[in-house]
Amino acid sequence: MSLRSRFYLALSVAVLTIGGHAVADGLYLYWTVPEVDIPIHFMGGLMSALFVLWFFRFSGIKESFRNAFLGVLAIGLVWEYVEIFFRVADITRDYWINAGRDLVSDVLGGVVGYYIWKKLPEEKL
Repeated sequence: MSLRSRFYLALSVAVLTIGGHAVADGLYLYWTVPEVDIPIHFMGGLMSALFVLWFFRFSGIKESFRNAFLGVLAIGLVWEYVEIFFRVADITRDYWINAGRDLVSDVLGGVVGYYIWKKLPEEKL
């Protein structure tokens, strides 16, 4: 699979993730059904892994599990910081539990994204 096709795969997952978020936000599901946050973060981790791995291949950085894991974790941590910065969430004991669950979901999605990336057929030259 070409680098361009891999980018389009990541972009497709991004569209699905953003679409899922828009529906959940528009229907106030984050506030009425808090568990809906888990699959959205999982998809965000999957999307992050595909984009991170695409960037690594594009720039010649080693596509290791460790590097992908750290990239996804960094994106997840930045996302949680953005939630605090824009006061999307109040910092309470429940916030820290939710943030931990969100990061676990991000990382699990990232692990799946890594294995999908590695299973994609390589482009034949």
